[in-house]
Amino acid sequence: MISLRTRGVRPRRLGPAVAVALLAATVSMGAVGAPGSAQADPAAEEGRTLVVLGDSFAANPACDGVLVKCEGDKNASAYGCSQRDTSWPVQLSVLMGVAGTPDFENATCTNASIDTGPVTSTGEELPGRDGYTLSQLAIKAAANGAFGPRTKVVALQLGANDAWPRDSATAADAPTQLMCAFNMEQGCDVDTAAAQDRWPRLDAITGQAYAERVRKVVDYVKYFAPNARIQLVGYPELAPADSTTWCLDVAGVARYVQPRAGAIDEFWNRLDAAEREAARLLSIDFVDARAATAGHGLCSADPWLLGVLDPKVNLVGLPFHPSPRGDAAVAAAAFAGVG
Repeated sequence: MISLRTRGVRPRRLGPAVAVALLAATVSMGAVGAPGSAQADPAAEEGRTLVVLGDSFAANPACDGVLVKCEGDKNASAYGCSQRDTSWPVQLSVLMGVAGTPDFENATCTNASIDTGPVTSTGEELPGRDGYTLSQLAIKAAANGAFGPRTKVVALQLGANDAWPRDSATAADAPTQLMCAFNMEQGCDVDTAAAQDRWPRLDAITGQAYAERVRKVVDYVKYFAPNARIQLVGYPELAPADSTTWCLDVAGVARYVQPRAGAIDEFWNRLDAAEREAARLLSIDFVDARAATAGHGLCSADPWLLGVLDPKVNLVGLPFHPSPRGDAAVAAAAFAGVG
């Protein structure tokens, strides 16, 4: 990180455009560049109270790709990301008293990742990997004057759409997870799915690896929002830690069960453990969303996760993403750590 103090510059004196340029210079930009200029009202230069950077588990859009297309998730001039009004960031903003105000910056987008781009270092093009990266979300938030001395909470929820290891061609994003889960012939076992390049390498998901991938943005936030509590928000329970089964309710009347889903369940176990360790390494907070939603995974009697076209919860929504009740539990867990 560039040491601005050696140049006699205090963070709070920097306008949004300068902050954006500095962030762009210190993080991996990926496919989307920083805006050439930024306009924000003077008060915004002091930062927004609540800032959330996250993927579809945070945005939780009212789309499913079937009844309602998930379009507009990537737009060079705006977020262009659909966000449900019951998502945990919105519910957290209500708890913090900033809902619907400029003091809430909701930089969450479907298909967002930490740093997984559409092309590997070997030149392999991977369709579908066109979501924002963490650095790109942070750049857009900075352009809106999100980070400053008034910022109280910056929450991050990312990692589920990333390739593990970093430059791999395989990520456990929603399409990959569904294909592995619905493969009744081969299953999605720990010993076979990764070996067949159908699943990420589980041993690559470590706290050290996770921390290094988010460190530059975390360091940036620590500098420009020195009074903010930085929260790394874990993912809700999709299955108990010892489970090897994966389920999905369909239309509220039937349940699909994959009994050979060890690789899927272990992925979420490893990601949870990596986030906890990364938070410790980075000296930031970890929000235990798994504990807050324990007992309400996909195969439970009372899932706090969406099925497919379930009229009892949300007819339209991304499968295995949080229901409003699940989002409420995660928002409450995050709020409990605000202090």
